[in-house]
Amino acid sequence: MRNRFRKFMIVCLAFAMILSLSACNKPDQTPSSPSSSSQAPSSPVSSEESSSSTTSVEAASSQVSSSETSQSASSANEEQQKAMLQNMKKAAQEGKVLNIDFAVKTNLVDEVQEKWGKEDKSEYIAAAKGTYVTYAKHNAVFGFNKGSQLFEVRSTDSTLKNITLSQTKAVFGKPDYDNKGSNEEIIGYVITKEFKILMVFPTAKSGEDPKLDHYSVFYPDGTVNSMADDPGRQW
Repeated sequence: MRNRFRKFMIVCLAFAMILSLSACNKPDQTPSSPSSSSQAPSSPVSSEESSSSTTSVEAASSQVSSSETSQSASSANEEQQKAMLQNMKKAAQEGKVLNIDFAVKTNLVDEVQEKWGKEDKSEYIAAAKGTYVTYAKHNAVFGFNKGSQLFEVRSTDSTLKNITLSQTKAVFGKPDYDNKGSNEEIIGYVITKEFKILMVFPTAKSGEDPKLDHYSVFYPDGTVNSMADDPGRQW
């Protein structure tokens, strides 16, 4: 009897040890805290969205850069126009236009012909009170009276054709003379007691700032014909 009980107890102890060892080898089932989880969820912004955002930033930066470049170019153009207009005014005080050495009042058409040769075209214009000769190669037209004295020197130089009407008025002020036609607008300024400037622009269309077509320095007294009792022209 005792031997049976002893064997029973030994079997129970062995079974208990087996259960204990089995429990120790099982993995921990306790849920881990959020901080110790395997990996935080990735950002909701996808790679495509990130790329699109970068492109938008680059595009905005490009637009700002382009705008700054455009403003800088516009400012430089305005300064160039102002400098040119001021040089035109300075030359006019001597009876000259830019880039042409012959002056109204002091030079004769004969001197032009002697230096530049025969003109391309010559015509008498009654309304202008004199004869006009054209030198296309030199971008010049000269008006002279019966005594061969130059009373108008006109420049058609293409380098002047970026000058706008608004910039002209900004530099010279309100015109002393303003004649608007269907195709052109002529504005004039008194430069000295003897000399005037005439500037010709195409007639402005809505929203446009016309650019200079040509200009001239004018000597009104050179158109007076006392013998014919003709007071000449003022513009």
